[in-house]
Amino acid sequence: MPFTIVRQDITKMKVDAIVNAANTELLMGGGVCGAIFNAAGAKELQEACDKKSPIKTGDAVITPGFKLPAKFVIHAAGPVYICITGTVV
Repeated sequence: MPFTIVRQDITKMKVDAIVNAANTELLMGGGVCGAIFNAAGAKELQEACDKKSPIKTGDAVITPGFKLPAKFVIHAAGPVYICITGTVV
C-alpha cells in the first residue's frame, strides 16, 4: 500500500474525516483543535460535541464536519502526560 505524506492545512482538506485530539469534555481548545472548531463553525460543532460528551480517555466519537470540506470530525481523547522533574541536592 502506498504511503504519502501531505503537508496541508487540515481544515482545508477535502477528505472523508479528520481527527481532532480532543479533551474528554469535547470542549473547544486552542491550537489545531481551535482551528478545527473555528473552520467548522464553533457553535454548531460544540453543540454536536455537547450531545456526545463526556468521553473517557482512549475513546473517540464522530460528528459532522459542518462547514469543513471534511465530511466528519473524529474526536479522540488521548492521555495527558505530566512530566515532573526535580533537582537532586
